[in-house]
Amino acid sequence: MIDDLDRKIVRYMCEGGHSYAELAKLCGVSRSTVQRRINELERLRVIKRGMTTFPNFEKLDLSAVIIGMDLNPRDQDKVVSFLKTQHSVKFLWTTFGTHNVVFTILCDKESVGMCIYNVREALEKLGVTPTRFDASVSITWEKTDICP
Repeated sequence: MIDDLDRKIVRYMCEGGHSYAELAKLCGVSRSTVQRRINELERLRVIKRGMTTFPNFEKLDLSAVIIGMDLNPRDQDKVVSFLKTQHSVKFLWTTFGTHNVVFTILCDKESVGMCIYNVREALEKLGVTPTRFDASVSITWEKTDICP
């Protein structure tokens, strides 16, 4: 069961790198309590620890291509399973609304058109025809606060 202390720990973790001792001081509890809570949050899949890097894609000559598709519900699991195996797919969401699958791929700036073409070709090989397929190209991303 997630409680207020767990939420407080997660909020502080989202603000930057803190040691267990620093988190304990910020939350007013012992270091061992923080360590135990973080381990439990990870076990419950509330958090996933690791290093995340958001590079400046422009300086790397990369583009992030964001694709939104509206698929027949019977095709959605097949497409999502396929996308999860693709190295270039960095983010993947299933949603409600205009698009029921949204994902981001990274590719060289000069091959954006080919990347989009390859996605369409892969869908065709899967026997899937989206009722809607929209692509947007992002040159740079900025960090936003995603913490509660």
